[in-house]
Amino acid sequence: MKKTLLLISLFTIALVMSGCHKSSKIQDTALMHHRFILISANGQHIPLDDQAELIFGEKMTITGKMCNQFSGQVILDKNNIKGIGVVMTKMVCNDDQLNQLDYIIDQLITNGAEINLSNNQLTLKNHENELIYQLKDLM
Repeated sequence: MKKTLLLISLFTIALVMSGCHKSSKIQDTALMHHRFILISANGQHIPLDDQAELIFGEKMTITGKMCNQFSGQVILDKNNIKGIGVVMTKMVCNDDQLNQLDYIIDQLITNGAEINLSNNQLTLKNHENELIYQLKDLM
């Protein structure tokens, strides 16, 4: 009898935990109408005065800037994000770090990236790069 109760308890715990895991999927409504400021790129702190940002609008439109400005539409599929028709200005910047960040954000959005949102921090990453943004709405 004790073994049966133990097995039922373990099964229930496993079922509850798997249910919690599925609920961590990011919904587009958690991103829309929010502005995020870049705070870290590949483990390196980014000064807030650079104001590198992402803004999610209606129907998952995305606008933002590093050195250059970009915009387009993204698709959120489970915990992955990928851009469609993303366009970016192509100016050369005086800041080498921002030039590199332009390339990184273009690759993450165009080729797709894993996305995570927790504690007001948005993380975009692939096998090579990781960008961490902090929620910083204008209002």
